[in-house]
Amino acid sequence: MELRQFKYLLSIAEEGTFTAAADKLYISQSALSQQVKKMEQELGVPLFDRSGNRLQFTEAGRLLHQRAKYIVKEVEKTKTAIDELEKLYRGSLTIGVVQTVNAYLMPRVVSLFSSRFPQITIKVKELSAPQLEEQLYHHELDLGISFKPEAYPRLVFEDLFKEELILIVNKEHPLAGESELRINKLDEQKLILLPEEYCTRRIWERCVEKSDIYPKVQIEMNTIAALLTAVQTNSSAGTVLPALTMEMEAAKNLIPVKLHKPTPCRTVGILWRNGKYQSSASEKFSEIIRDTYGNLNS
Repeated sequence: MELRQFKYLLSIAEEGTFTAAADKLYISQSALSQQVKKMEQELGVPLFDRSGNRLQFTEAGRLLHQRAKYIVKEVEKTKTAIDELEKLYRGSLTIGVVQTVNAYLMPRVVSLFSSRFPQITIKVKELSAPQLEEQLYHHELDLGISFKPEAYPRLVFEDLFKEELILIVNKEHPLAGESELRINKLDEQKLILLPEEYCTRRIWERCVEKSDIYPKVQIEMNTIAALLTAVQTNSSAGTVLPALTMEMEAAKNLIPVKLHKPTPCRTVGILWRNGKYQSSASEKFSEIIRDTYGNLNS
């Protein structure tokens, strides 16, 4: 049976006659009668007692009428819910973000999105790049903010901006007076870094290897806030982190030093599953990220 047949049944019950119901539905009486006969043939029972002037339901007809009212109502509620999702009146969005990006990028973007679409619930999961790729691939995330995928190359990656890694030190550090340094000047320098499973650390290690230097990793800590706090009180060791880290409150009063020859650099972008339908919420969130950070390199 079709939804329109259920609606026909409801109209007949409300109007009492095929003629009145057909007029209300803007179809011919014969077309309406034909649809009722199709339902009766499909079910194998009569739905109406046609012996009187006003149509009366049979027992089977009353049962189908009750179910038809429920079905039509649920369909209309579902249509309304879908319409509200598309208009961003309701819904949820689950986003995976690598830690070194989450620390400085997401608070601003999430705040902007929530102010514009307060009915959408946002869930932000801080993950390593491999974890993010895996969860996105297995439909556990709607979007990812990370780097070019390695484990799941079929994920779609859209560049947002390229970001240099910089040396960050406190005001008492011997290199605090430098605005820019060659990488080889950090030979045997003490550093406080993220562990090796982090992409930021791996990028740095590649530069170290290329430059044939041997900095001393004095401390490893697995959050950016902890690294910056440690640098605040350590005048002999600095850290190497993305340049936008300097926007964080924890970086207040610290000194950024640019690095070059080679310049450690990474590309941050949006990740999603290839061919996956993008909800209106996902599209709007992506737009806000592009508007906020997409022109950093222009």
